[in-house]
Amino acid sequence: MSVRYDKLVPALKTLLPDDTLTFLGRAVAFIRRLREIEASIFVWSVVLSRFGSGRPAFEQARQWYERLGGASIWRRPFQMRFKTPRAVRLFEQAFQTAVTPWRDPNRRRARHPLQRCFPDIVVWDSTLMQVDDSLKKVFKGTRASKASLKACVAITVFGLLPLFADIVAGHRHDMVLFPPLHLFQRGSLLLFDKGFACYARLRTIADAGHHYLCPMRLNGNALVVKVRTAPAYARKALRRNPDGVFLRDLLPAKKRLGRVWDLDVLVRPQANATDKTWIRTRLVIVPGPKGKQHPYLTSLAPALWKPRALRELYRLRWQIELVFKELKQHLNLEILPSSDRHAVLVLAWASLLALALSRCVAAWLQPLALMTGLAARARPHLVTRALRSTVRLLGRVLAAPGRRALIYLRDLAQELLLEARTFETTREDSFRRLLPLLPPSSP
Repeated sequence: MSVRYDKLVPALKTLLPDDTLTFLGRAVAFIRRLREIEASIFVWSVVLSRFGSGRPAFEQARQWYERLGGASIWRRPFQMRFKTPRAVRLFEQAFQTAVTPWRDPNRRRARHPLQRCFPDIVVWDSTLMQVDDSLKKVFKGTRASKASLKACVAITVFGLLPLFADIVAGHRHDMVLFPPLHLFQRGSLLLFDKGFACYARLRTIADAGHHYLCPMRLNGNALVVKVRTAPAYARKALRRNPDGVFLRDLLPAKKRLGRVWDLDVLVRPQANATDKTWIRTRLVIVPGPKGKQHPYLTSLAPALWKPRALRELYRLRWQIELVFKELKQHLNLEILPSSDRHAVLVLAWASLLALALSRCVAAWLQPLALMTGLAARARPHLVTRALRSTVRLLGRVLAAPGRRALIYLRDLAQELLLEARTFETTREDSFRRLLPLLPPSSP
């Protein structure tokens, strides 16, 4: 694995440019008083502190600021910087600045055969983080906690790059949360859980030129208008009722399956939808363990994408669960030790920025297009884990002059490759199982 030692620092400076952070600091009025605290060094300090162990918060970030900036800062003035809405806007916009280049199709060339079928495969999901109970009036929680935050993240399965994120109160229902569709390449495949499966949204996704694949709720009662694969009695029922038959009249929710059902159905949008006309979509129901029903809604053409391929495609959604595990285990996403409403948001956004920083370092070690599935020689989450033990060395790289930085870079690359290298390249995963299931037109 060849590593260019002179490429990391420019890449990191491109990820979070000092000039851009300074401009953002002035735009959101972060640079207003206490001018000795610079916006760019402040952002870098908080982000690097999220790689720490224990319960990293204000003090760890202050120590990082002194290492990177070379100036001593009193605890209280530094801590007060977290407790303003301006700091939240600074970190939120810094994250959007960092991930915007990864949405550019010219920055990520097709390497995997799946990218010849879809320009991108985007996974969208959310995870909860518990915060101090005193914040329950601001960040109302769910039944499990009085106060919580919900982080919603969109990633591409090719390299597990973050493309978009949002942080809201924990009680917000998934149904009303979704990323702006114009951010993604036209023709992308969107994978999301049934919590986000709003029927009106399916029409919006199709109108935007994208594809979707998501589960349907078991209590969903779509109107069947066409049968491709199903038992004979379903075909006979549809012939007797050409206008359609409700799904649960044919297949009760608790009935066990012995074979795949492939149907065209009509689903009705919610009562509050602007356009209440029925939406036509494809419904594929595959048998799970003990014949349990697994229904999927999709816009993918049945002539090209068979039910078995759809099942493997949807399994790629699990990649975002691995990203959430990475964020919580290695980047302290759920450790937000503050009772201030703005400080907890700053720390949460800093963890997401730390994820983007880790991906930048991973791309320095190996092209992210090659970090796909278990066959990758250095998996992204292993790079994040390795950075926790080498983050001080990374800090020296950022603070040292050019020639000395190269010395630190060599040591950093050696340590990261030892920790992040995987020897399980022969294990099979959904990426590999999908190869023989791709449409014939795809190489």
